[in-house]
Amino acid sequence: MSPAADSSQAPSTLAPVVLKFGGAALADGPGIRRVGSILASRGGARPIAVVSAAAGVTELLLQVAAAAAEGRWELERVRVRHRSLLSQCGLDPELLNRMLAELASVLEGIRERRKVTPAERDFVLSFGERMSARVVAAALRAGGRDATPVDAFDLGLISDSNHGRARPIVGTGAAIRRALAEVPGVPVVTGFVAKDAAGNLTTLGRNGSDLSASLLAEACGAREVQFWKVVGGVMSADPSMVPDARPLARLSYMEAAEYAFRGANVLHPGALEPLERSGIPARVLCFADPDGEGTWIGPAEPRAEEPTGPAAVGVTLKRGAALVRVDVGALEDRSRRVGEFQAELARADVEPLWLASGPRELSLICVWSDELASLLSRQTLPVAIERALALVALVGPNANSVEAAARALEEAAIEVRVHWAETGGAAAARVPRRGSEVRDPEPERSSAVFVVSEALAPSALRAVHSAVFQARMPLPTGF
Repeated sequence: MSPAADSSQAPSTLAPVVLKFGGAALADGPGIRRVGSILASRGGARPIAVVSAAAGVTELLLQVAAAAAEGRWELERVRVRHRSLLSQCGLDPELLNRMLAELASVLEGIRERRKVTPAERDFVLSFGERMSARVVAAALRAGGRDATPVDAFDLGLISDSNHGRARPIVGTGAAIRRALAEVPGVPVVTGFVAKDAAGNLTTLGRNGSDLSASLLAEACGAREVQFWKVVGGVMSADPSMVPDARPLARLSYMEAAEYAFRGANVLHPGALEPLERSGIPARVLCFADPDGEGTWIGPAEPRAEEPTGPAAVGVTLKRGAALVRVDVGALEDRSRRVGEFQAELARADVEPLWLASGPRELSLICVWSDELASLLSRQTLPVAIERALALVALVGPNANSVEAAARALEEAAIEVRVHWAETGGAAAARVPRRGSEVRDPEPERSSAVFVVSEALAPSALRAVHSAVFQARMPLPTGF
């Protein structure tokens, strides 16, 4: 059962609005005061705020924990950062003393043992969101609005014990809904953090606060979720690398999830699933432009399609990939070796982004990680590894746009190491000899992916975006 499966109420105009604020929105006093204004103008009668750590704090906490493991004491950096934030908000400078003392105790244990475990790292990271919730709630109260800071795990948000990338446990919606109803004023809830069944703190991974907001929205039958970001919506490509990238007005749940999975850092890849299950729409909005429309995300709507299928939505980039080739040997014992290797991948929680099988060789594309490195170091089978690769993905393309992208990469002399097209999650792939060979007559697919050298990835991203979108205006909005 999903967290909201025990809720019989569909989203309505009386339902709450969940507003998630990222770290950039909480970077300083003016930003936190803007949060109060946005809650008043966009949150309705009963808003629920979900907050990330203030800008830079998560990385700061990682550095402080690593320093403690090396015997150095750098807690003062965290104290100074938050004292400055409290001062800018005109709040009591001792508001966070109790939490800082708790953090000091954790860091002291790490320093004594000269080691930080995954569980301790999650515990240290949790202080970013927990302190942020207390600062935002205090600032709202100082501005005349009743508000209460709440740790998400105290509402009943439970996860597994996969520290650093914990997955929420489903079926807790009723408990979360009841707990939220008892919170006085505006609940200011921690994103990113949960607890496992044993009571240990866990974190939900990069952009995990988005997932927290979606789970809370599903549990309480929210009318809408608003993700307040530094950008004015979901863009057709990363604007820091593609200056002519443009905002997308609308996306379906499927498009947005595919966009996030393929490397767009706007939303957590798992944040769309709870919303789709419960039919709750979302908006990605810019906190610097509170009146903007941003990008609307919701159920797919029928639209006129090009003869060759849906037009492309955008282009994404995922770095840090590796091409791994495993020699699985002769045919008579091949199936056993392949099965054993795939079982090892699953146990290590390594998910291949692409996998192909040949007469003697198993080839896969994965994001490089410590887990993958450890797994491969233990292999008795011959393994060849090619690192420093990147995935350029054309999301929601038709046959013409795939052809245009392949031609652009070939003309730019960018070698495509592997390419594949996916339809409904099923991948068909091969290793091309030249970019112009990329063909797929099927009219419907979720993505076409090109694997290139990481050094050439920004050039590849710009080439594909220019080839597919330069002559087209406006951009498509939905399947």
